[in-house]
Amino acid sequence: MELEHCLGLKLALVSHVLPPSWSGQAMVLYRLLRILDPECYCLISRQNYDSEIYRGDSPSMLKAFYYHLPGELRIGWLSRFGLFAIESWLKTVQRARRISRILKREQSNAVVACSGDLYDLPAAYLASRWMGVRYYAYLFDDYTYQWTAPLHRTFAQRWERVFVERAARIIVPNEFLCKEYENRYGIKPIVVHNPYEESETGQTIERPWPAHGGEIKVVYTGAIYHAHYDAFQNMLMAIREMRRPEIKLHLYTAQSTSDLEQQNINGPVVVHSHLPSREIAHVQQDADVLFLALAFRSVIPEVIRTSAPGKMGEYLASGRPILVHAPSDSFLSWYFRKHGCGLVVDQNEPAKLTDAIRRILNDELLRQRVVKNALARAKTDFNVKTAQAEFIKLLHYAVEE
Repeated sequence: MELEHCLGLKLALVSHVLPPSWSGQAMVLYRLLRILDPECYCLISRQNYDSEIYRGDSPSMLKAFYYHLPGELRIGWLSRFGLFAIESWLKTVQRARRISRILKREQSNAVVACSGDLYDLPAAYLASRWMGVRYYAYLFDDYTYQWTAPLHRTFAQRWERVFVERAARIIVPNEFLCKEYENRYGIKPIVVHNPYEESETGQTIERPWPAHGGEIKVVYTGAIYHAHYDAFQNMLMAIREMRRPEIKLHLYTAQSTSDLEQQNINGPVVVHSHLPSREIAHVQQDADVLFLALAFRSVIPEVIRTSAPGKMGEYLASGRPILVHAPSDSFLSWYFRKHGCGLVVDQNEPAKLTDAIRRILNDELLRQRVVKNALARAKTDFNVKTAQAEFIKLLHYAVEE
């Protein structure tokens, strides 16, 4: 693999999760950064990636230097006395000082801060201003609205205006989030779709449908939390309504069976443990139907509307029909409807899901059409080489300006 030499760029990337963590954000970062010369960037996180759990023989461990940010001062008691503003400012400044020391040591001339942690984006912004380096915000989700606690949301909203309007570039994973920030601040973010790894999915080959005689596997891979619950409840009600015991929902997730049962995700469901991305690709290609879902009733509807699941490109490249169950105003429903690359149920009604499953089961031409369209979209919008080229072009902006 030929490495990109960065043309004089020395980048520091700040994220609450980094490769080889199994989260979608970490996997996207691995796919974007793996072609860079490890001498031209460093990685900064509150998680400690020096432990054996990560430093083993992991294929997705990047070769750049990892810096661990220790926890901030134990000042949580300030919030209990109504002094969250002071607590949050102290935490931000303390983290900014630590990031600044790393920027100085590495002689960095650009910093990319990723969403997912309340303090990473503002702290990295402060550090960039103190050190006089370019600042990029990589927003995997809507930074303001991903926080449900009112004080946290207010803090994020105030800081977001500061760093968004002064950033060299804002990076987002889809067109809906791009439009949201364009309307909110009058800026034009750069869209870098979450890419899939072609070396993991391998060459798409025709498989029989159903893949295994005598059963129908509806498959979901990834985390399941409050951004998904009612969509999965609907799916299980839809499968029960069909009264066909050979149809089951297979979940490959880090969430435990007991945790899922507490959310009424039970019945015709088989829960498997989380698998590495290379193994998950084979699971997806072995599915009869891939299920992609977002909640209809959620405490973060703004995030649901602009969300782009990291697994989206992998699903599209799988060669299997995709069933989307998400609100009608979401990016997910819009994308699959627009491109005809999956069947979309955008109403909070289990009966509609039952009808959609029957259509997939009974209409071979429908399956062939949506799979063909999905493969085309995977190559057009989620190709890893295209995403890497766009990301590197953004980074070179720091040197050329």
